[in-house]
This record gives sequence, structure tokens and C-alpha cells, in this order.
Amino acid sequence: MPQPIVYVELGAVDVPRAAAFYSSVFGWEFTDPNSEGYSPFSTGPSGIGGGIYKALKVATGGGVVMYLLVDDVDEYAKRITLAGGTVVVPKSSIPGTGWYCHFKDVDGNLLGLLTPLNMTA
Repeated sequence: MPQPIVYVELGAVDVPRAAAFYSSVFGWEFTDPNSEGYSPFSTGPSGIGGGIYKALKVATGGGVVMYLLVDDVDEYAKRITLAGGTVVVPKSSIPGTGWYCHFKDVDGNLLGLLTPLNMTA
């Protein structure tokens, strides 16, 4: 039996700033968005939860990319930019699968967006 991802943690130099970013772009709900040390979040009833922890420095790039399922890569790329993040790989096609892009959040964490063909794009 495969082991699902059940929790995700992201490092942030400024936890409240990161919580505001993810809340404004993706609608994640934070237990304590103003915490300076650790702020747990929920991504909704069908998504996994996680937390943002206080980090002295966040290494950019990294080898792991967590993809967030969205219904429109272009729309979320705009939201990311408006919230202070940076799109580093613009919307690209995955033949037979859908579209993706990569972005860095306000602390330099690298993540991806994914819109499958069976969703409105």
C-alpha cells in the first residue's frame, strides 16, 4: 500500500508574512497566523495540513518540489506575484496531463502549481 503525504512543513524567516502569502494566494487557514515561531495550517477537507516554522535562513531551490492542485495556473501565478512571490518557470504544458508552473514563495521555497487536463484551465 502506498504511503500518502500527510503533512508538509515550510520554513520561513517571517512566519506571519508567509502565512499571509499562503492565505491570500491559496486560501489556506492558519491556526495562529501571527505566530513568530510556528503556525499550523489546513488546506481544506480534501487536502493535507502542515505548518510554517521559524527559520533563520531558507535555502532557495532545493531538490523537492511540492505541487499544489489549482484550477487555473495563470490565475494563481498572478496571485503569487501580487502577494510577493516569484514565478520562476512560467505556465508550461505537460502533454496528455495538463499544465504546470514553478514559483518561489516570499522566503524562496520552490513549489509548483498543477492543473490537470480534466480541470478548467
